[in-house]
Amino acid sequence: MNIPNDSSSSVDMVDSLAVGFITKQHAQAIAAECPETTESIAAWIREAARARNWRRVERLANLAAPLQAPGLGEVLQEILDADVPGLNNEDLVDILGDIQATDAVACLFRVAERSVQTDAPAYWLCQKVIFSLGAIGTVEALGRVRAMTEPSWPDVVRWHAAVELEIEEELGFDEDRMLG
Repeated sequence: MNIPNDSSSSVDMVDSLAVGFITKQHAQAIAAECPETTESIAAWIREAARARNWRRVERLANLAAPLQAPGLGEVLQEILDADVPGLNNEDLVDILGDIQATDAVACLFRVAERSVQTDAPAYWLCQKVIFSLGAIGTVEALGRVRAMTEPSWPDVVRWHAAVELEIEEELGFDEDRMLG
């Protein structure tokens, strides 16, 4: 396939190819087809966010993750901090954990704090934050997970944070009561 040099044509072509579950091999094939993808995709995501094209943001972010695209963590943090109603924050949180974005720890914790009141009863977004912080694994990230075991957090969140840290027994958590 002959790729035009026009950046808007490139992003449109790449976006059309970034469908379904993106494996590392699929991402690499797309990047081989359009060599500017890895270096440009963070800017493309930012532009899609400005245009409020959330489906494109999600597709491009899922493509950028296995490519370890430069700037991806930064642009995802900007989007998460904007607290966009209706955006699938769970995928963006997952991606930050997948790429082990160490600079995203504070942002991820803010996402959990903001969502805890609306995330009930299962607290899926809070759980994703916990898993991503655990994947990042820095002292700061694990400290934030530890903070989520405190009584100010809902029991389900506390339980998942304790399990991530492997301290549920140490903290005396009873699984039946915590997940009740």
